[in-house]
Amino acid sequence: MKQLKSALALLLAVILVLPPAVRAANDALNYDDAANWAYFALGEDTGVDVFLVCPTVDTKSETNSFDLNDKLKGSFLYALELEKGIYEDAGRLYSPYYRQMSMNAYKLSEAERAQAKAVAYADVSAAFRCYLDHENGGRALILAGFSQGAEMCLELMKEYYSGDGAAASALREKLVAVYAIGWSVTEDMAAAYPQIIPAQSETDVGTVVSFDCEDGTLSGTLVIPAGTKALSINPLNWKTDGTPADKSLNSGAVLSAGAEPVPALCGGYLGTRGELVVTDVTSADYPAGIDIFPEGAYHIYDYLFFFTNLKQNVAARVNSWRTGLPFKDVADGSWYEDAAAFAFEKRLMTGVSDTLFAPGLTLTRSQLVTMLWRFALEPVVSGALPNDVRPGAWYATAARWAAAEGIADGARFGGGDVLTRDETAALLWRCAKSLGADVSVGEDTNILSYADAFDVENVAAMQWAVGAGIISGTDAGLLLPKGQLTRAQAAVMLQRFYAALHTRAELSLWTEDAAAADALIAYVEAVTDEDGADYIPARDRVAVFDLDGTLFCETDPNY
Repeated sequence: MKQLKSALALLLAVILVLPPAVRAANDALNYDDAANWAYFALGEDTGVDVFLVCPTVDTKSETNSFDLNDKLKGSFLYALELEKGIYEDAGRLYSPYYRQMSMNAYKLSEAERAQAKAVAYADVSAAFRCYLDHENGGRALILAGFSQGAEMCLELMKEYYSGDGAAASALREKLVAVYAIGWSVTEDMAAAYPQIIPAQSETDVGTVVSFDCEDGTLSGTLVIPAGTKALSINPLNWKTDGTPADKSLNSGAVLSAGAEPVPALCGGYLGTRGELVVTDVTSADYPAGIDIFPEGAYHIYDYLFFFTNLKQNVAARVNSWRTGLPFKDVADGSWYEDAAAFAFEKRLMTGVSDTLFAPGLTLTRSQLVTMLWRFALEPVVSGALPNDVRPGAWYATAARWAAAEGIADGARFGGGDVLTRDETAALLWRCAKSLGADVSVGEDTNILSYADAFDVENVAAMQWAVGAGIISGTDAGLLLPKGQLTRAQAAVMLQRFYAALHTRAELSLWTEDAAAADALIAYVEAVTDEDGADYIPARDRVAVFDLDGTLFCETDPNY
């Protein structure tokens, strides 16, 4: 009996010195039980899931919600009902009940608060582990939360997304974004946890979107204490500096469940502490509401003020994750998506802004010639500029090259002219000839089957473009030669142009060393299989380049 008492005493001593997080994890809620989920696979399976952590709703408990009774669960559901509207279109929703920190816990000492946080996080972590093990199945994921829920999401990032292990790497690759609204990513946090990457733009993926709202009169709050710098982003203009965003950029505040959006309610800018200073409203109209925040803190309105902008942003980031592009207007699965990605990755086309590709915008001669110049690896040539091109124009070097190569003929360049499909065919045809490509396919191509073939002015060019598969007719059997060229159409034509010119050629090396020739051929074939080396016909030879323009070898001009 004496030995038994000693063993029990030792066990109790061990338990007491365990960190609170470890003790809390040992008795975390069982998330195999459906009763411990507020939402479980709620919504359509789009290949994207949202793990949504509820904010603080417990105003009664001393430290944590140890008694998760039906009334308290109802408070969870009430708080989640409005917030889920930001994320529900993205995919399935998962939201656990958890022994969250109560409102009173935020008034405790630092040590007591840390212990309460450990209890709450043990549950959130257990729920996330259960989701990963049984539900994720390799889907893309959004972590989302407001206030305490946001803090829990950042803790998940620290635990599950760190290190070089396969599991963490896979999670990072599948992370669309973290919406940690109403909490702060500090400079120290970002430095200590490199996987926590503050968002820098409207569509970057794998990043953390965070901000907390104030009226501009405060020196510190619970979320952004005095002396702390938060790495926030403005949800109206998606800037990370102090650039003001006018209220006209606000697509709609939603202040209660079921309410209609109120557009242009407020604007905002980031202050010196990283706080989002909200303009056009007053603290008299929007009081702090809870005693752990001073008047002038708009914390409880953080996502409400910018509800519609956040909802739009979730869609934009999901689209960006799916397409691999920074553009929110290149729709996943669109007929030009692959071509837009190709043109962007090859640096032939950029967006009209950081986040807009503008697929329906028309294209000018200066723009297309610049793209072709990039296609030709940006050669610098001598010669006269066309009469209507200023030496300092952004496209002057490309225009000089096009004039020297006979791609853009005549003294007048017409840089601002919107191109037709007919004129585009002519530019591509001349560029192909300039690069030494075989354009003879056009000699045997009959375009008379198209109803509007007689509207074509550049017949030889159009015959080649059709024969090479660069321009195809419509379902109605039309070429639309007079139709204006859009950026989406240009991307598709450039992709097909690239494919038509980058064809594999047999190599006839300039060396008589058979072993060296065999080794080089084997190397090129290996690179082709693995990295997609390109065979670029030039004027009088075939040169083999890697995708970045590195020359591997040249063939005999008499091949």
